[in-house]
Amino acid sequence: MRKTINVAGWVTVFITIIALMLTILTMYQFMYVKYFDSYFTLQWCIIFTMTIWGIKLMDMKTNIKNCLYSLVFLAIAAGTVFFMVMKVY
Repeated sequence: MRKTINVAGWVTVFITIIALMLTILTMYQFMYVKYFDSYFTLQWCIIFTMTIWGIKLMDMKTNIKNCLYSLVFLAIAAGTVFFMVMKVY
């Protein structure tokens, strides 16, 4: 299970990087990709990435620093959801 979450974390990081590059290229009008003309897709990628990394670091056997990192990642995901609900994209 731990290895699956680890692989899923790195896969979502890779997908988020690709979404970021496509969003920047579309925003600066170097190329047009239909779903990347706003930050909506990038925000979904950030939500999934931060949630998976928050779960990945949520291990109570380790030190308090990893628990703090986990809470920070989950807070970033929650903040992104807040901005999506407020239609900031």
